[in-house]
Amino acid sequence: MRSLRDARRRLALALVLAWAARPAHAQVIANLGAELLSWQAVFDANFMPIAVTAGLLLALVAAMFSRIAGVVVFVFTVAGAAAYGARDAIIALAGG
Repeated sequence: MRSLRDARRRLALALVLAWAARPAHAQVIANLGAELLSWQAVFDANFMPIAVTAGLLLALVAAMFSRIAGVVVFVFTVAGAAAYGARDAIIALAGG
C-alpha cells in the first residue's frame, strides 16, 4: 500500500514537472517570477520596516504574558530581519 502511494506521488510530481516544462507554461512561470521580484522591491522599500516594528510590538505584548514568549518572539523577529537582510549573501553562498 505504501509503495503504491509513493508511486502515485512520484507520478504526480513527474506530471507537474512535465507540465511546467512546456514553453508556454515556462513563460507564465517566468512572468510570475518577475512579478514576485517587483513585489520584493516594494516590500524592501515600504513594508520591511513596518514588519520589524510589528514584530517588536508583538514581542512587547507577548512579554506582558510571559517573559519567555517575549524573548522567543523578539529573537525570531531579529533573526528573520537579519536573514532577510542577508538573503543576497546567502543566495551567493549557495551558488545561485
